Amino acid sequence: MTEHTACPVRLETGAGADLVTQAIGTKAVETMQQKIADAYGKLTEETNAGWDHEVSRLRAWALAHAQEPMVADTIALAEKVRAEFKVFVTVGIGGSDLAQRTIHDALNDPNHNTLVADGAEGLGPEVYFTGNTFDPRRLVSMLDMLEKRGLLLDTAFNVVSKSGRTSETISAMLLARERLIRAYAAKGDTHPEAWRHNIVATTGPDPATSVLRRMNGESPFFGILPIPDGVGGRFSVVSPVGLLFTGVTAQNESPADRINAAIQGIRSAHDAFLSDPATGANPAYDLAAWLHQVETLCARSSIVLYNYADTPCIGEWFLQLYTESVQELGAGLSVTAVTGPTGNHSILNGIVGGPRDRAVVMIGWDQLGDFDDATIRIPTNTGVGGELEAFEGHLLTNAQKFSEDGTRADFTENGVPNVTLRVARRDTVSFFALLRVLMDTVAVKGRLQNLDQLPDRKGGISGELTYQQDGVEGYKKKTLAQAQANPK
Repeated sequence: MTEHTACPVRLETGAGADLVTQAIGTKAVETMQQKIADAYGKLTEETNAGWDHEVSRLRAWALAHAQEPMVADTIALAEKVRAEFKVFVTVGIGGSDLAQRTIHDALNDPNHNTLVADGAEGLGPEVYFTGNTFDPRRLVSMLDMLEKRGLLLDTAFNVVSKSGRTSETISAMLLARERLIRAYAAKGDTHPEAWRHNIVATTGPDPATSVLRRMNGESPFFGILPIPDGVGGRFSVVSPVGLLFTGVTAQNESPADRINAAIQGIRSAHDAFLSDPATGANPAYDLAAWLHQVETLCARSSIVLYNYADTPCIGEWFLQLYTESVQELGAGLSVTAVTGPTGNHSILNGIVGGPRDRAVVMIGWDQLGDFDDATIRIPTNTGVGGELEAFEGHLLTNAQKFSEDGTRADFTENGVPNVTLRVARRDTVSFFALLRVLMDTVAVKGRLQNLDQLPDRKGGISGELTYQQDGVEGYKKKTLAQAQANPK
């Protein structure tokens, strides 16, 4: 069993958040507190109703961490992949792709593939990503590279698609299949299904709706895991979609230890989500309330997610999560994602000097990781002079904090509303807690926008728009029509 720990993510407000309170007044704050209390009562009741109820609400992701047999199967497959393959390729698009890129960006060594290729042990296989576009440039280059290095048959292709028929993803898989068939034939293995040994599928549980599940039933892949009903792609990072990758790429620890660390972080955020928002220990409700006030009472149209760490993929992940979930019915804040201090040299001027239509959510890290103080301290007596003299002798991690604090103060001084999600440490536990807090924030924001109260033609509730994506179907249908209408 995974231990229960305090949530390592908290919301810090301060003077930047007070700009909103001062603008809207005490009565508006009290009204928002009542809305939050109402949302908390309903969401807590639904969560406590259990797995089947949450599946029906498309919120099964909120309880995925507690599905112990599914977690055990994920650990077992991660161990098998590490034992069998030298390369692990994610084939997916949208949340099925971004979940794993985000984990890799934040938790794995930035030079992971180079280190593995040079013989480093304990890092798992090399990792690559494809299936998120029809543009063949990166796919063909990757397959050519694997062939030239003699690694193609040592590669596991993890095809991630709930329906098993996502056109970009399955097209990439079929091209990989052709290369695998050719490589097996060159070895003298002409069995028509040999290529399946190199396929892992993460897909929907029902063969009637998942093409990949049906293919596995006809002749098994190397492994298969479910994307449970009630778990949409942009919420799938806490399911086998994210957890398998987490285990396969465990850094000098076992897949079981790393996946259990992720579960520990998710569980800590889940426990915080069930705590009374009035106690001030529920960052998801606090952040959702602040965002709703910024949008509806302060007339802000967008937020800037300002992650103060060199991990840009979390911004791309959050952009999809928030935009696809709460930008419905003509409302919902737009999202811009940057990293600090890089963002200070690309967007800050526009935030403080441009249209007054933005608010900032910063992500600050108490500890960016374990570093040797002697190697990351800015040298002294350099003779460079100027502003650098103030930084000489400081740790780079401290300089990063100086930049974060200075940027926050500058936003506040210039009247830009801002809050900070403070994360204890850049490690597996804290990072998965952060992801879950952001997912819960979106869930609450959807309720504040009444996206769960949509009547259908029969007088009932048609479902919760927060977890749907009807707008995506238009491009899919029109793309299909183009494929059908044009000569091959």
